[in-house]
Amino acid sequence: MIRATRKRLILDAQSLQGVRVIDVRVDGHRVWSTDVPESASDRVEFLWPPALKSRLAGIATVSITDAAMGEILAEQKNVRFGWSRQRLELTDARGRWLAMTKWDRLGPVLEGRSATTGKALLDNGRALVDLLVAKGFDLYMVGGTLLGIVRDGALLPHDDDLDFAFLCPADNPLDLGLVSYDMERTLLAHGYTVVRHSLAHLEIEFFDDEGQPDHYIDIFTGFFRDGLYCQPFALRGPEVVQEDLLPTRPREVQGVELPEPANPSAWLEYAYGKDWRHPDPTFKFITPKATKNRFETWFGVFNRGRVYWDKHYLEYTEPVGVGSGEQAVERFLRDVPAGARILDLGCGDGRWTAALASRGNRVTGVDYSHEALRVARSTVRDGNPDFRYLNLNDRAALLEFGAWMLGTGDEWFIFAHHSVQSLTKTNRQNIYLLLDLVLRGRGFADIHSDIDLSRRYVHGQPSTWHLPSEWLEKELQGHPLRRELVHRTRRRDHRQLRRVNVERIRRIEGTVRAGDTVFARELAALDKKETIA
Repeated sequence: MIRATRKRLILDAQSLQGVRVIDVRVDGHRVWSTDVPESASDRVEFLWPPALKSRLAGIATVSITDAAMGEILAEQKNVRFGWSRQRLELTDARGRWLAMTKWDRLGPVLEGRSATTGKALLDNGRALVDLLVAKGFDLYMVGGTLLGIVRDGALLPHDDDLDFAFLCPADNPLDLGLVSYDMERTLLAHGYTVVRHSLAHLEIEFFDDEGQPDHYIDIFTGFFRDGLYCQPFALRGPEVVQEDLLPTRPREVQGVELPEPANPSAWLEYAYGKDWRHPDPTFKFITPKATKNRFETWFGVFNRGRVYWDKHYLEYTEPVGVGSGEQAVERFLRDVPAGARILDLGCGDGRWTAALASRGNRVTGVDYSHEALRVARSTVRDGNPDFRYLNLNDRAALLEFGAWMLGTGDEWFIFAHHSVQSLTKTNRQNIYLLLDLVLRGRGFADIHSDIDLSRRYVHGQPSTWHLPSEWLEKELQGHPLRRELVHRTRRRDHRQLRRVNVERIRRIEGTVRAGDTVFARELAALDKKETIA
């Protein structure tokens, strides 16, 4: 027996006897896996995960299967969630079925996608291995990739990427970062799109024939320090020794050979515990706080918030904009000269970028979400606006971009619409350094920020963050920048009216430009193909 509502699933406990993990399927598509609790009653209740619950609207067949055996345990046809009479489709804007991932988010996974996606993932993995091994990087499979291939002989159906690590001979965090940047330069030189998560973690993005994000491959830096094998972002312990990793050996999957560690069982037990041979789609890494703090201190976190925005923009094919930007654009354009060179800092889906460009201005929009940029590029007409990938959390990348801005010889005006407030306090310093570098003449930056916290605040959702004026004033201290409050307004955020300040930032003329000190050193490091710690 099964009863499905918008709040919960109710199952007969008898039908779950001996079952450890269940898969929940909607019209045959797995959308969620969960543990079966021990129950003394005659029924078991499961609450829908919030991300999934918010999408339950329509009619569907809900079935429950044993995750290990695939056997159907219970099924209810024509379940109606809410008032909609339409068929329920848990898909993104591109028609890809979504499922709960190991990070408790809805996202596209391999199961339910075309077989060509998995084949392309494997082929791209093989090409990546060939390139990097030839350059001296010893890659080996790790994570869910290694788990699925060793245990099941295939990629995990609920996975969405390939995971590799390489063993770095260094053990000093700065030296490890240098090696990672060397790898990044190699990949960029061969045409790859690289997303940097930290000084020890790269993500390689791949796109379909239409230029839309399709799949990705993670590369982690592995190293030994103080007798412990470390693999940021989550693993550190004595269970693995160098002989367990190298030399690698080939493992074939779907006709493609990929390198596995010398002793794959040792790595799998290290990551997943002694029970790794038993399928558990609900498994989650639990990283000790000390390990997390150590790795974040050593290598930084350049990826904070990006996955949230990626998942947000999965739902869109056309730009909608964040906040009420029409009047913000009008006020900004009143104060910039005709034909101005404008930077939309954190452009999102490009709606406001396109509005800025529609008046004859030359506009560049930057963002670190490839899903947002996918939507934004639908607004491009005759090359304007120009959209580029840029991670504002990555100081090295931001300063390199600032050097490009200076190289244009243009006077820049910067529109930052609810983007600076979506950065951490530490990473907002990157923005102030950029403003110090690029603002000149009449140039200014308008920073639009909510100054009160969202009533729906969630730490992992940057759209609910805020940036009070007193914070901005304090954070600007020590920078040759002055702020001026030019406008106050309110915007509707769901059922809340949030107060918004527009702060105009200009460079204080006559002060020593940071380029004579910190920028000179850091840009020189970039010129020498070195990294910035």
